[in-house]
Amino acid sequence: MLAAFTAISAAYLLPGAPRAAPSRTVSPVMEQGVQSLPLMMPKQKSWKPKAEDLALSSKKWWLVDADGLRLGRMSSEVAKLLLGKHKPTFTPGADVGDYVIIINAEKVVVTGKKSSQKMYKRHSGRPGGMKMEAFDELQQRIPERIVEKAIYGMLPKNSHGRELFRHLKVFKGDAHPHDAQSPETIVFSGLTSAPDSKVLDMSDPDALVCAQ
Repeated sequence: MLAAFTAISAAYLLPGAPRAAPSRTVSPVMEQGVQSLPLMMPKQKSWKPKAEDLALSSKKWWLVDADGLRLGRMSSEVAKLLLGKHKPTFTPGADVGDYVIIINAEKVVVTGKKSSQKMYKRHSGRPGGMKMEAFDELQQRIPERIVEKAIYGMLPKNSHGRELFRHLKVFKGDAHPHDAQSPETIVFSGLTSAPDSKVLDMSDPDALVCAQ
């Protein structure tokens, strides 16, 4: 293209004008780009759990005695163990948690009037098939379901949460069939095991905490 332009320009030169030798070298002038910024955090790198972190051999088995423990606070601590938030390798969406065994599910406690006012619903799937029962009624019939529903509500609502829920084993009484896994007993302190401080005193009508 440059040679054609040179030939056309030479055709319009005067007869006695000297002709310049055609040049085939082009040296375009480029604008200087913006200097790249230095790496502000050179040691900050993304980390993902490795195969050994997700392996079954890296998971521990915990044993929780629910005798006298508050339902909500115990469930939140158990959910942390299932999610793996107690480990430095915790990654959202990764199965890095442990297995949890809960015994004496019928001895879990609730504060206030929740034993008679907290209701549980279930539906058979047919019209008019919804049934409701109070906490104390369900605790006498199926105490394991109370603990399972409380912990299930604190897990992610997706396939990851359903997989973590399979790592929970709840039993009525102090016997369980997982002695071969050698579970390690874990004790929760603080308000999780503290008794209810707002129990109404029905014996003395003049007391400040009396229901009347």
